[in-house]
Amino acid sequence: MNHDSSSSFQGDLKAEHIERYSRQLLIKGGFGVEGQLKLLNSSVLVIGAGGIGSTVILYLAACGIGSLSVIDFDDVDVSNLHRQVIHKTNDVGMNKAESARRAVENLNPTLSCKIIKEPLTVNNALELISSHDCIVDASDNPQTRYIINDACVLSGKPLVSGSAMGIEGQLTVCNYKGGPCYRCLYPKPNVKEGNKSCSDNGVLGPVPGLIGILQAVETIKIITGTDDVLSDRLLMYDSLQCSFLRIKKPPKQTHCPVCGPEATITSMKECFEASQTARGPSCSLAKSEPRNISNSLSISCTEYDQIRNSGDTHILLDVRGKEQFDLCSLPGAINLPLGSITQQMEYISTISNGTKPVYCICRRGNASVMATNKIVEGLQKYPNIHSVKNITGGLTSWRSKVDKSFPNY
Repeated sequence: MNHDSSSSFQGDLKAEHIERYSRQLLIKGGFGVEGQLKLLNSSVLVIGAGGIGSTVILYLAACGIGSLSVIDFDDVDVSNLHRQVIHKTNDVGMNKAESARRAVENLNPTLSCKIIKEPLTVNNALELISSHDCIVDASDNPQTRYIINDACVLSGKPLVSGSAMGIEGQLTVCNYKGGPCYRCLYPKPNVKEGNKSCSDNGVLGPVPGLIGILQAVETIKIITGTDDVLSDRLLMYDSLQCSFLRIKKPPKQTHCPVCGPEATITSMKECFEASQTARGPSCSLAKSEPRNISNSLSISCTEYDQIRNSGDTHILLDVRGKEQFDLCSLPGAINLPLGSITQQMEYISTISNGTKPVYCICRRGNASVMATNKIVEGLQKYPNIHSVKNITGGLTSWRSKVDKSFPNY
């Protein structure tokens, strides 16, 4: 206990700590001074400074976590700002971890905030995770989640895991006091679900923010030793229904490859081999053009721009979903989502009428390749379709090479 003759009071906390954290110090039920001291002496690693990480970082910093580390290799983009509230417009182009540190220092300069401006990989995960008391997974791809989980199990660290997509989110605590790990809950990556991203499927801004706040609460409970940590439950949130559902998780699995008695993942090398089928940070956005279409069936955006400027009559099919088409489109484009192309072949044949070539476009040039191939397959049955070509690179390429005023989303 502090009892300095030069001090006007005695107690285990400094005056500045009492003033800053007084409202949570007054909480009944065992938190108080003892809980605050545990927070001040703790270290937490937050992996990801995006939509979920934003609120996790801010609330953990505000509550007095002594040492906070943030890892994120990505830069702030203007499309992040509707949900990643830790960043500001002036931060666009800055590394997210650096931007987060600035926000933390402005909010609570009494704590230590360290940043890592590189991806979390099998090469650095164990070293980073083992040096912290609690780990918060605020990442946005399945491969990283499995790497985090395995490193937490191997180093004996509790993991607070959260995710959000569209209008829904979920939260759980893994590897806590011998409880189930992430692989117990999700033994194998769901390839179909894992390929989803906020960039493609959208997300309601407050949803990841709420999940992040709940992760901060669970982290505080773990550090302070509060009972009823969300270790044996999965919490699911539906924003449209404003509903929370707590689902009992399966117990720790005896056949789990990382935390089971006959574990086959005993090092990060084995984790790497077991996580290869999951989407990783390098492919969080589908940027590359598929190579399953011949050059004769493709034209560049600049070539298509010349066709538009020449006034040649043609059909432009925009094969994105309606939600994306309603955001922005090229004048004169007809919206036929990829999934409807086969059913709309008669219609395409009618509007082409043997005289108008058909061009397919999408966001990045991926769906339009598939649409072009589908139409090509039907040419024999529908000979009235004059011709069909894919516009390489889609609207993303159109913006960069033809019209920089076209919205980027």
